[in-house]
Amino acid sequence: MTPLKYVRPESIEQALEQLASGSALGGGTTLVPRRNSLETVVDLQGLGLADLEVSAGKVVAGAGCTLQQMIEAEGMIIEELAETCRREASWNLRNMATLAGAVLACDGRSPLVAALLAVGGKAVLAGGETLDLDELLDRRPLPTGTLVTALQWKAKASLRYEQVARTPADRPIVAVAIGHTDGSAHRVVLGGFGARPVRVPRAEKALAAEDLRSASEAAAEAYAQAGDVWASAEYRAHVAGVLVRRLAAELVTGAGKVRGPSEGKGRTPGEARDNVPSETKGKV
Repeated sequence: MTPLKYVRPESIEQALEQLASGSALGGGTTLVPRRNSLETVVDLQGLGLADLEVSAGKVVAGAGCTLQQMIEAEGMIIEELAETCRREASWNLRNMATLAGAVLACDGRSPLVAALLAVGGKAVLAGGETLDLDELLDRRPLPTGTLVTALQWKAKASLRYEQVARTPADRPIVAVAIGHTDGSAHRVVLGGFGARPVRVPRAEKALAAEDLRSASEAAAEAYAQAGDVWASAEYRAHVAGVLVRRLAAELVTGAGKVRGPSEGKGRTPGEARDNVPSETKGKV
């Protein structure tokens, strides 16, 4: 096994310098599988990046905040977002895994990242630059020497999340998160496939017009090529459309009927629910 150099900076400046030739170490859950390819690890636990607070109407979670901290922050983290942390990993891993680590190492099957995208999450970098989470994910792998110090989102947010998986504890085959914050349009995010959860702009525009059928169709089209060893593209497209329609009806129109320009009459959310295939369904 290759000798491993371990460093523990005491300041952001030291960390940035050492990250030029090393890999960031938070909880370690994503580095352990790559142990043999690592030469230097930079332990960030001494930088004081584990705080979780509400400031100026925003939830600000330090990069070193653990997923279990998120769950236990009652009254600070909305329950729907906390629930996606539970779905992200088991209890033991949640006590080690950091928020920034989970985001930067995510693939398309991450419930937490889908939810953070839906509530308009942003990343704060050392030096003060703030990026939309969408942009941060597109930049991966981050340039050498880049350090995420916190993630933030508006404290007043609405979120609905639902997934279909093989078992209640499994990662999703298809996931949908729909959320919005004060003064913003609804964000529609699909997960369960690919390198990262993705937003569906056409579905978002349809929701702005309360055209839930078009939103559903846009989600299905977005996953029309989303086939892999876990599920066919046809299956994912169908389930994505059903879940978007259902959650959008709950979030946008409450208990009212679903309507759209192309429909002769509306359908209730319960009618769409019956069309979900038989894999295990979980809803937040």
